[in-house]
Amino acid sequence: MKLQKNTLILIAAALSLAGLVSLFETQVAPQEEAAKDEKQRIFAFKPDRIQFFTVKTPENIFTFERVYAVKGGKSSWEMKVPAQAHANQASVDFLLDRLGTGKSDRTINITPSQLAEFGLDKPQATVTVKLDNQETHRLVLGKTDFSGRFLYAQANPTESPSQTFPVILVPFDFKNATQRPLSEWKKTEEPKPDKKPKPSSTESPENQ
Repeated sequence: MKLQKNTLILIAAALSLAGLVSLFETQVAPQEEAAKDEKQRIFAFKPDRIQFFTVKTPENIFTFERVYAVKGGKSSWEMKVPAQAHANQASVDFLLDRLGTGKSDRTINITPSQLAEFGLDKPQATVTVKLDNQETHRLVLGKTDFSGRFLYAQANPTESPSQTFPVILVPFDFKNATQRPLSEWKKTEEPKPDKKPKPSSTESPENQ
């Protein structure tokens, strides 16, 4: 009887453990993963909330505005500076998707005297966005890290940091998304078909 009792206890313990494992896998683990994912996100907004953005590099400044054909309808992007033109939707989407969904690999704390070491005293690009609620957010991109896979960056940096402040590592894709010539930001206009002259209906004197 004692052996049977011990066996029942072991079975009950095993079932309890299995239940705890199942609870962790179905509820606790997904919540922890979601919290970790949210913490790693560079910004909390979604790309479709961006209404206006500027890309500033040492060579150029580009500004873009979202426009709507009708209120609440489908939108498109227009370049405002340095030229008035339809924007290249693929180039815009590539950048905005990374702003809205991008994650930082890790965070380090530096002092103001270390800005040049990380390329943040003279950024290779600064992206400023305005959302539909008039909030503005800024991402400053510095040097490439030693692995070549990430860029040092600041998200919504303070203007004059006096103590240590966070620097994040963001995917190298941000360099490709911001370092574009004017031709890649503008929509390529499809060439208009040549209009061939219509044959004259008036006969020449030789055919009369």
